[in-house]
Amino acid sequence: MPHVTVFGSLNYDLVVSTPRVPQGGETIHCDSFATHCGGKGANQALAIRRLSPPTSVGVRMVGRVGEDAFGQQLKSGLEKAGTNVSLVETVPGESGVAVILVERSGENRILVSAGANGTYEPKDVKLDLFRVNGQALTDYLVLQNELPLPVVLRAIDVAYDSGIKIVYNPSPMEQSLLTPELISKISYLVVNESELAALIQEDFDILDFSNYDALIELVKKVHTKYDFKGTVVTTFGGHGTVYSIYGAESVFVKPFKAKQVIDTTGAGDSFLGAFVGAVADGKSVPEAIKWGAAAGCLAVGRQGAADSIPMLYEAQVLVESGH
Repeated sequence: MPHVTVFGSLNYDLVVSTPRVPQGGETIHCDSFATHCGGKGANQALAIRRLSPPTSVGVRMVGRVGEDAFGQQLKSGLEKAGTNVSLVETVPGESGVAVILVERSGENRILVSAGANGTYEPKDVKLDLFRVNGQALTDYLVLQNELPLPVVLRAIDVAYDSGIKIVYNPSPMEQSLLTPELISKISYLVVNESELAALIQEDFDILDFSNYDALIELVKKVHTKYDFKGTVVTTFGGHGTVYSIYGAESVFVKPFKAKQVIDTTGAGDSFLGAFVGAVADGKSVPEAIKWGAAAGCLAVGRQGAADSIPMLYEAQVLVESGH
């Protein structure tokens, strides 16, 4: 059975729903307040678990939480969902926390305090973190940028040298990190529109989302700029997705239409989780994109990050219906 290891952040989310973001010095009444388990790493691990068959894809989370109540909830939430949390460590201090402002339009703004996530050092990254039950190596390693950047770099080097396929979601974007040498080690590079702009160093003032060929050409620039021989997957929100496989096809995939947009938080993590789960389950990239698009579409219709991640059967209904 193929295994996916997610090495990343676990954050407790404090979510404020608001008509709009207040100006400097301004106080306004919010619509609601809620708390959720989150963190890009934990969200993606949960999404892979929920959106892939438990009998054919194994999922592990590697990360750290603090000695507070938040840490207990973060770990137990993943465990209850069926994710292996044996390598989620509890360390002195506080867990990571994210303060999320969600406007009525569904757009969000996020502030993150690293907490336990920030305690990792490069020397802590050893190959044993990426073994399944201390034995065989994991098949896929999923990484983001919510751990200290030297730690992310070390993890990429260790995994690449051991032949593990790397799925990298460079969020939050750190332009200085993205060198041809780094990118060459990635198997699947998954980015959104703004991250693509940073990658190819272009400003997207206005994009014509009806011009599929132009969108494809933008994504293909990642291959030429970095001599990247892997697969680039770029999500353009509700406008669709472009994938580009080096030396093969580059295709625009139309989106599923969301019935309503309540909160975009976690939609990208839902997409990535469904995509990775599908690839690990043996599906082709085009098929995996459809599963990712379905998961993202369902997620934007719900509040929260982890709480918005759909189940496998829900995504299946959408994929099979085609709309």
